[in-house]
Amino acid sequence: MGTMKLSHAEMVRAMKDNDAAYNGRYYVGVLSTGIYCLPSCKARQPHLKNVIFLATREEAIAAGLRGCKKCRAENYPDILPEWLHRALTYMRENRGEKLNEELLMDITGVDITTVRRYFKNHLGLTPMAFHRKLRLNFAKELIKSGKSYLQAAFECGYESSSGFREAFTRQFATTPGRYYART
Repeated sequence: MGTMKLSHAEMVRAMKDNDAAYNGRYYVGVLSTGIYCLPSCKARQPHLKNVIFLATREEAIAAGLRGCKKCRAENYPDILPEWLHRALTYMRENRGEKLNEELLMDITGVDITTVRRYFKNHLGLTPMAFHRKLRLNFAKELIKSGKSYLQAAFECGYESSSGFREAFTRQFATTPGRYYART
């Protein structure tokens, strides 16, 4: 989908509104800085006189522009930072362990405030809530495979059956014992 399908006014509006729905449909070249961005870029808005709209990333590169470091336009559609991928991989591979924010900072190499903000904005949950959800889904799989709910609780890093029961019930609207009985 290139610029030919979008009007100039529509591209200006999308850029001014930081509309992520237009990401990849066109790129915003900023001649005064030599950078190209996604329409949703949160960097300071450029003056319109310095802006050109480009249909593809290749056009932007051919125009001598480099990708914006803030919106990571050169990596679109994979615009999430590498540290976030490391955190998600770690969380998925360690569903049987409890995670704390200090360990998460060590894994990512990023301040915990930034980590929390990215998780909330991109996944809709805090990092701890996201990991808890992974652990509870893993526990559910373990129970389904025939393990008792106590075995599942301890294999998922819960130190008490009551804490596990409460979290499981809140997540799945049934107790682990009832879920076990149904499987």
